Amino acid sequence: MRLNDLDIQESAKEIIKSWGICELYPPQAECMEDVLSGESSVLAFPTASGKSLLAYLAVIKRVLEEGGKALYIVPLRALASEKVEDLRQFEKLGLSVSVSMGDYDAPDPRLKENDIIVATSEKADSLLRHNVSWLDEINLVIADEVHLIGDRDRGATLEVTLTKLKEVNPSAQIIALSATISNSDAIAEWLDAAHHKSDWRPVDLRTGILHDGVIWFEDGEEEQIEGGEGVEATCLPIIKSGDQCLVFVSTRRSTEATADKIASKIAPHLDEELKNELEELSNVIRDVSTTSLGLKLANMVESGAAFHNAGLNNKQRKLVERGFRERKIKLIVATPTLAAGINLPARRVVIRDLRRYDPLFGNMNWLPIMEVKQMCGRAGRPGYDDIGEAVLLCKRESQYDLIRDQYIFGESRPITSRMAVETSLRKHLLALIATLHCQTMDEIQSFMEGTYHAHYGEPWMIESKITEVLDMLKEEGLIINEGDLLKSTKFGRMVSDLYIDPLSAIKLRKAVESGKKGLPISYLHTICMTPDVYLLYIRKKEIGEYEEVLDHIRADLFEDLPADPGGIEEYYSALKTACMLRDWMEEIPEDIIAKRYDIGPGDIRNRVETAEWLMHATSRLASIYNPMKSKELKTLTQRIKYGIKDELLPLMELEYVGRVRARKLFDGGYETPEDVEKASQEELLELEGIGDKVASYGREVPGQVSLEDF
Repeated sequence: MRLNDLDIQESAKEIIKSWGICELYPPQAECMEDVLSGESSVLAFPTASGKSLLAYLAVIKRVLEEGGKALYIVPLRALASEKVEDLRQFEKLGLSVSVSMGDYDAPDPRLKENDIIVATSEKADSLLRHNVSWLDEINLVIADEVHLIGDRDRGATLEVTLTKLKEVNPSAQIIALSATISNSDAIAEWLDAAHHKSDWRPVDLRTGILHDGVIWFEDGEEEQIEGGEGVEATCLPIIKSGDQCLVFVSTRRSTEATADKIASKIAPHLDEELKNELEELSNVIRDVSTTSLGLKLANMVESGAAFHNAGLNNKQRKLVERGFRERKIKLIVATPTLAAGINLPARRVVIRDLRRYDPLFGNMNWLPIMEVKQMCGRAGRPGYDDIGEAVLLCKRESQYDLIRDQYIFGESRPITSRMAVETSLRKHLLALIATLHCQTMDEIQSFMEGTYHAHYGEPWMIESKITEVLDMLKEEGLIINEGDLLKSTKFGRMVSDLYIDPLSAIKLRKAVESGKKGLPISYLHTICMTPDVYLLYIRKKEIGEYEEVLDHIRADLFEDLPADPGGIEEYYSALKTACMLRDWMEEIPEDIIAKRYDIGPGDIRNRVETAEWLMHATSRLASIYNPMKSKELKTLTQRIKYGIKDELLPLMELEYVGRVRARKLFDGGYETPEDVEKASQEELLELEGIGDKVASYGREVPGQVSLEDF
């Protein structure tokens, strides 16, 4: 089937043709009638087989031609950015695209004016909790990576969101995109959708196992590897031929060490033109880096190699991805997160580590089959390769049969629901009651009957847990009974709006109710003791160091040191995390923080964002339980956001000013925006790090480009 044969606007076809697409893949052609006719559909295809194009075609039909609104749900912020970049190419046709992430206690009224809203599942759930007025305008819901309903941390949120959308807008078309999984038909039945499953790929995939210097491929062919049997020996022949490799390892530290080891071996095989392009890219990475990790990455990129992990900041990761797509970077060593939806195919994929440490159980576990197959699916670049190769490294002969049977010939486990997990239940039951979606036990039961859990699992398993969670929410004053009705209290409604775990809210409430004034570190430790924060790891030998911190301050505001060893470790991990946040607020340079706590800039930013939100929540709760503390907590929230001392807060009103420039201005005698406006440009430009953009504050400068021009 050709693109020209489709019943969509010619102007939309021209945009798609500009992507190099004129003919549809077989799986796309087979489901096209359902997609364009408005039939809900589950599309379970391998990576790179064109699922996203089908979603975009549905957008064109439902939104552009029928005048509706689309909600595009993605699992990761990085994937949201990628989808927005694609969809904004349709803005020239009159569609408007917006991305919505974070800021969970606001309904985001600007979204009413947009035709396409891209959001993470958490933000989509938050919008539903606020009963936004434009919900009934949605006639298309796209659920990307819908198999992540089985994710133990975030799966229940996606499941609840889709269940709510089915209830409040039953006529909307749902397009659910999935990897090839064994029970995608069950998800289709739950969504009352057509089921389209295919194993077809635009580039054939060969999967093999490397052991004892030989790659054995599933088709029976073998390849002798010279010079060893590790990552280096497996990748270098591909890179020498001008192609690219993706390597997956289990830890961030391994991404850096492995990429560093291979980088020097790649450099001799690069021509001068490519070396110059890599040097330019390396310099750009240096410009957006403030830590030694960023400089380390920049140095590697000069040699054509890079690492990719959550320790990097967003700009660094984007630059690495762009360099790889443009075929400048020849090798990326990444953690498996990269395989979860981001479009970066390579000629050969090497999976070095098939096991990783699971902190929940405290041991090394084999990776899920689907996760490995997603990594393998990155092999083969449409338009460049006739075949893609995925190579799994077998380190012990005793593991060979297991790897072959499980990962080469095995099928993924069926996707199961995570709704019965207590953490999920207490969040979502409170939201159902607070938003008046469910006000009786019968209505809760009816809602649960509409979930994937009820469709695929055993409904009776969840009933007793629902009763336990509701009892806890009543006991802590989040909900009450009024006759047969279940109603949220003011506290419960606020917790639902703030989108935090009810257990976190209970701890924060105790802190603000306390008569103790509390130091900033006390509040930081309080928020780090909540289940919403991912704590820094603490070594046993470090506990003594943080015991000394406790000798000088009373860190937490509401509870004594736990008696059990596990609780003590968590207590000091929370204190360590709080100290990292305190350093950030005290304007300690990012590079020093990264070295002091052995983390990357991405780790710092992630924890800062979480801490900012939880401190904001604490401030909101203080407005109910202890208004005298609310102003102080609002100030702490701003300090966490920007990483500054109190005195710099006024300067953060300036565009192009962050923590470093604000300090330069303040130390130069400019303490407020008014001081900056009164100063001459020449005076401001004399300050180190202050450029034309800041120096021209409040002035009309000929030729100056403002943010409004974009």
